[in-house]
Amino acid sequence: MSHFEHLRSHAIPALQATMEEYVAPASGARHIHLTTSGAEMAFLVGFPTVPDASDGRAHILEHLALCGSQRYPVRDPFFAMLRRSTATFMNAFTYADRTVYPFVSTDENDFYNLLDVYLDAAFFPKLDYLNFLQEGWRYTLTDGVLGYQGVVFNEMKGAFADPGHALYKGLTSTILSGTTYEVDSGGDPLAIPELTHQMLKDFHASHYHPSQAVFMTAGPLPAAAVQARIAERVLARQIDASTRRVPQLASAFVAPQRNTVRIPSQQGRDNEFGLQMTWLMGESAVPKVAFEASLLSAGLLGDAAAPLMKAMETAGYGRPSGFNGHDDSARQMLFHVGMEGLTEAQAPMAEALIWATLEQVAEQGVEHATLQAALRDLKYQQRSTRSGSMPNVLERLLVALPVAMRDGDVVTAFDSDAILQAMESDIADPAYFKALVRNLLTSPGRLVSTIVPDAAYFSDRDAVESARLAQASAQLTDADRARIAADTVALEAHQKTAFDSQVLPRIRPGDVSTQPRALPAFAPTADDIHAFSIGSNGISSASIVYDVSAIPAADWPWLALYTQLRDDLGLEGQDYAEAGAWRQRMVPSFGFDLQPFQLPDGALRIDLTVSANALREEHANIVAVLDAYMARPRFDEAVRLRYLLERKVENTLDDLAQAGSHYASMAVSAPLAQVRRFQDAIAGPTALAFNARLKTLAATPEGVAQVAAELARIHAAIVAQRPSMLCAGSGDDGHELARLLAAAWPTSSTTTGATVAPGASAEAAPQPPANVALHAAGQVNHCNIAWAVPMSHDDDAGALSVAAELFTNQVLHTALREAGGAYGGSASYAGDSGVFSMASFRDPRLAATYRDFDAAVDTILASDYSDEQVEEAIIGVIKKLDKPEAPWDAVRLGWRMFRRGTDMATRERFRQGVLGCTQAQVKAVVQKYLKNGTASRAAFAGNTEQDLGGLAVVDLSALAGA
Repeated sequence: MSHFEHLRSHAIPALQATMEEYVAPASGARHIHLTTSGAEMAFLVGFPTVPDASDGRAHILEHLALCGSQRYPVRDPFFAMLRRSTATFMNAFTYADRTVYPFVSTDENDFYNLLDVYLDAAFFPKLDYLNFLQEGWRYTLTDGVLGYQGVVFNEMKGAFADPGHALYKGLTSTILSGTTYEVDSGGDPLAIPELTHQMLKDFHASHYHPSQAVFMTAGPLPAAAVQARIAERVLARQIDASTRRVPQLASAFVAPQRNTVRIPSQQGRDNEFGLQMTWLMGESAVPKVAFEASLLSAGLLGDAAAPLMKAMETAGYGRPSGFNGHDDSARQMLFHVGMEGLTEAQAPMAEALIWATLEQVAEQGVEHATLQAALRDLKYQQRSTRSGSMPNVLERLLVALPVAMRDGDVVTAFDSDAILQAMESDIADPAYFKALVRNLLTSPGRLVSTIVPDAAYFSDRDAVESARLAQASAQLTDADRARIAADTVALEAHQKTAFDSQVLPRIRPGDVSTQPRALPAFAPTADDIHAFSIGSNGISSASIVYDVSAIPAADWPWLALYTQLRDDLGLEGQDYAEAGAWRQRMVPSFGFDLQPFQLPDGALRIDLTVSANALREEHANIVAVLDAYMARPRFDEAVRLRYLLERKVENTLDDLAQAGSHYASMAVSAPLAQVRRFQDAIAGPTALAFNARLKTLAATPEGVAQVAAELARIHAAIVAQRPSMLCAGSGDDGHELARLLAAAWPTSSTTTGATVAPGASAEAAPQPPANVALHAAGQVNHCNIAWAVPMSHDDDAGALSVAAELFTNQVLHTALREAGGAYGGSASYAGDSGVFSMASFRDPRLAATYRDFDAAVDTILASDYSDEQVEEAIIGVIKKLDKPEAPWDAVRLGWRMFRRGTDMATRERFRQGVLGCTQAQVKAVVQKYLKNGTASRAAFAGNTEQDLGGLAVVDLSALAGA
């Protein structure tokens, strides 16, 4: 007999899916299942976690729950399953009011293997004390000096480098005062040491229980089969019910409030102030609240012509805040409007500007077409099959989960058609939107925050931490010191303890296909037009692709700037605001992109792609937008161009520390491969010099005019050739779209200008390896080391890819994360560029990490790994190769393979090299390319007083023109 009762089913034709809802009456556990025909099967279990302190208990518990359980009493089952499973996604997330454990797999056996592991981890974790010391926090004694260590402790030090993190907590701690959102659920490193192991265990007992749980699944599997496993593994052991936890509601404001929020700044420049206005609205799980907030975002801020956006962008000072828009991350919807890049004196001016604009809109409203486009976008988002950082099917579940946990109608999270139809009638009345804006003006639930840059942000926090350590050190007894030393020894032994892996299920190389996954096939055509039929839920997509490989390296930064700014500029006969509003009404998705490829001979090929996606009834709109942006550009809006340049420059300067890992990874590999050299030139440390140049050019009318001329020159070089065209849609939609596009393009693409012949650029001369420590103020490091190796067409490619997994699983995870305290440590093989690298992320160490990198090579060569360990590494490679793509993404991937010259035979050869890889082959390539090779080293260093291991310091702020 099932523990679950069926409550309702709801068909969703737009998704070709059915939502089913169940409850287990004895415990109160809920199960929501989305039946789909896609290959991926998704699972998650979510718990409401509502901490009342910033000690990171919810976040540390998330980590600790994955460190061994009653049924799987091994040290690290989560990371072990990462290499024993073909899952396309495995992770866990801590939000402000919930913790979620999700995975996705395409293999049914693998799905149920992971289901067993996840259920036991969530409901019956060991919560071992030594794992608490490793994952949460612990004292260390180095030469008698007391310190802190811990994975989450260091992870959050890295998170606090983000000015946005400090700003958001400054806002929510006030406007949501008295609720769980007031505290930092991830953990404030200054508060994390207040958490004890017992407090963590108590938190698990009170929050992780079937009565609190929401189970969600999706895919081509029966709900009853999942429920039977949940009943057997969990409900048979935990059936008592308790009151379900729901996040608190903030107390109503009787009058608007003000506060000051200090955010980290590299130099405390006088133009880093900000002004943020935040409104407290209704409950985010209520559909009407959610969709009206979306309308406010679209009507006020949705494009360059939207009244608030236009007012802020044309103010002559500052720029719109990155926080602007509606925010449903809390139980109560928030709405943010603000400006950044201000001087202190401009903050009151920004407040007055925002207020005056809202009053104007409350009187005059916005165009009906703008609101129609907003509703169209919501419909498009519901149908979209595109994936971001996780599978689309899981994204849908994660969007629906907070609605379910906050007592909303979960059906509306999957199917909004009825609500959107009702809102079509609402927006037909001009008074409707005006009233929404008037409610903002009259609401007492408003917070006005002044944002202050603080160059001493990190040093002040370091001083507080040092003072607390000094106080704790002074109070240590001999017994305390002995206990810390004993804990350190015990943890080191624990981390080195081998476990019986046989207790964990796994997928073996023999269980997977010997053939590469199918991708849309491309072949040369006379007109270079390629059309496909895909399962897209009625969404059609088109890309116009220009081969810009012959553009010289000196112009790469200009080419990148063109792609970044082009859709923010105007068209002939339309200024930027008119063009942006028109485009938004025509299509829901549009953009430019640069895609570099490295050919087997090392030469570089570069595609510039302009794409549009829309509902199937908007084919003509897709064609019109693509045609307009490539045939009728304008670069003469000097005021607009200056604003865009200043925004780009300032955003780059603001994000130096937060982007430290990215800059280090670019710097380490740029000397080793052409494609990495290109990426560094447009987005790495080398690009920062171009940023400084743009800052100078933006300061004068002559400089802005020079930029405009360069952009026009780049555009002429791009459109002087005939592009390739990719089209796809449901049924015959892709072919019909291709016919419309082909009919329009011969006349629209005629242009004058210097012709750039298509083809591949020549291979550049080798560059010396990097040896740099890129510096911006921060509290953590990111370390990288890399070697030049053969690309994926080479016979050694399979062994190199398996070697990267073996390094990660058997050496680096233990050395860098468990023992070293970094949030992450891994190796990777990039077969598309011929680069093998190792990296650490949010790392408290630097020189010691490089010693670990060097030692890792010797460890791999000296160790005798079991067949099982090698097979785990093989599976780690295969699951990346087999990860499904969304239908349109698969078309684009097939195109990239075609452009690279990677045919099916090449893919088959690489796959066979992976599946047949031996330990001897791994050691041979490690010896040949790593041990005997020349390493490139680049790190991001949060401070330069630490041991830098011989790396030369490069100041990112100076490089970027601060």
